[in-house]
Amino acid sequence: MTRRIRRIILYSTILFFILATPTMLLYAWGYSFDWQAKKPVLTGGLYLKSIPKKTDVYLNNKLKEETPVFIKRLLPKDYQIKITKSGFHDWYKKLKVESRLVTEAKNILLIPLSPQIKIIRENLTEDFSLEEFFNPEESDSVLYIQQPSYILYRSNSNNLTQEQISSTPLPAQKYQVFASDNQKIAALGNNQKLYLLNPETKTFELISQNIQQVEFSRDNKKLLYATPSEIWVYYLEDILEQPNKKAGDKELITRLSQKIKQVLWYKTNEHIVFSVGQNIKIIELDGRDQRNIFDVIQANTEQMIFNPKDDKLYFVEQEKLSAISLEE
Repeated sequence: MTRRIRRIILYSTILFFILATPTMLLYAWGYSFDWQAKKPVLTGGLYLKSIPKKTDVYLNNKLKEETPVFIKRLLPKDYQIKITKSGFHDWYKKLKVESRLVTEAKNILLIPLSPQIKIIRENLTEDFSLEEFFNPEESDSVLYIQQPSYILYRSNSNNLTQEQISSTPLPAQKYQVFASDNQKIAALGNNQKLYLLNPETKTFELISQNIQQVEFSRDNKKLLYATPSEIWVYYLEDILEQPNKKAGDKELITRLSQKIKQVLWYKTNEHIVFSVGQNIKIIELDGRDQRNIFDVIQANTEQMIFNPKDDKLYFVEQEKLSAISLEE
């Protein structure tokens, strides 16, 4: 090999490293080249987690991986996401990926196309109550609005002790009292006004009106309430998981043309089951782009309950108690 050729090889190698080093550094720093913008841009990421696991992930109609998955080095823009699994409804959402940030969707729930219905009991009496069927035991303590003061008290089951909870009276009427596992308390009056107890001031604050149903989430972070045609969620704490919420936020989840018969939390605390018309449906809280809402089964029911002990949804229809699983 002549000296001239050796010099050419040496200079070519040096030139290659001079040209390649900035590209390698930009790549290491998280940059990719945006061919539309014709410039290098900082990338972002996308983290997807689903129930059930191992579902197919499509990004802009291209199959990527299976959930759970962290997709790195994505150009900052909107992505159309589809999550699929054989035998389940598809899940769709458009999410924005931003530079240096990870966009998360960790509460993706796929619903079976045809969940198996298991009949638990037949020939139910007219006064059959699902609530009493699953919760027959009496609590050690009782919350009640004392009359005529309309102050909230707590007493033990045998009324030997009594503790005043609220400091100011509620408007005079009858109330249903609801309590979360960590003793957040709501009161629903006969006039359908919903109040929430402020634990610092010990006063009830008006949350909404025309309310027919109320339920605390099992994670104690949210309050579900419904009018005859709307489903709402009140956030009791800051939600740090995407999409973020602040304590005190009120969010309209859906508005329907038909009367809502019943609403309840699903076990994820991120989905709401409700019955309307001849159907049981489920809707997600994640309102980015559009909320996924699915028909679970056809059933004309006004009594439903989710049993966390076996993760099944129970409902009453035509004097029959039936159960289904949403994770077949």
